[in-house]
Amino acid sequence: MKPPVLRIEPEIAGVSIVLLGDFNPAIFTPAWFALNNLLPAPLATNARLDIAHAQQTEFEADWLYLQVTPSYFIASTSQAPYSRLRDLVAALFRDFLLHTPIRSLGINRNVHFRLESLEHRDRIFRTLAPTRVWGDWSGDLGEDGRCGGMTSLTMAQIAIKGRPSLDGVNVRVEPSLAISDSETGVFVQVNDHYVCKKEDEATSYLANILSQEFDKSLLNGDRIIDHVMSLSS
Repeated sequence: MKPPVLRIEPEIAGVSIVLLGDFNPAIFTPAWFALNNLLPAPLATNARLDIAHAQQTEFEADWLYLQVTPSYFIASTSQAPYSRLRDLVAALFRDFLLHTPIRSLGINRNVHFRLESLEHRDRIFRTLAPTRVWGDWSGDLGEDGRCGGMTSLTMAQIAIKGRPSLDGVNVRVEPSLAISDSETGVFVQVNDHYVCKKEDEATSYLANILSQEFDKSLLNGDRIIDHVMSLSS
């Protein structure tokens, strides 16, 4: 499946994989990844290790950013091809840490893009969250976003056909804090959430889901993001 070309080129774009479970942060160092051939030795050697102890490990190695605490694991990248991130995390828990308890998986597509003007951003925000429905108060919200309006909106899809009942897709739209012009930046995140009810099978199941569904998840995310972009015109 060929990914759609987004109608507005993002200024910042990336993917993150989030796992919730029980982790030992201290082992997730660049040296450990290199020792197990999960990362090339030169990349691991040049990594910036910010912290590594029992409560948190955090490092950045070229295209990879990793943060691990006892309750969550986050791996992210802003550099294509995103398949490197999928392959790394899937191999990590399928081949090396299969007995690590994992309860859920999130595949997140994150995009920050800039519009031509506040008016264009208002078209998106006031389409998604019209001020007119707020009665008399709508007058106080003003004619444009300088006086008021949407600050954050989340849409959730549940009971997805063909997927377990606890799975879901969550889309968040809000002003971008990462783009310098606060009046024209928009952030969209599409979170594709997977859960396994069987604890003894969860890690294997979610590692396989990551391998099998990653590309389709990003494709769906880009379609949603492109639609949000279309609302500006």
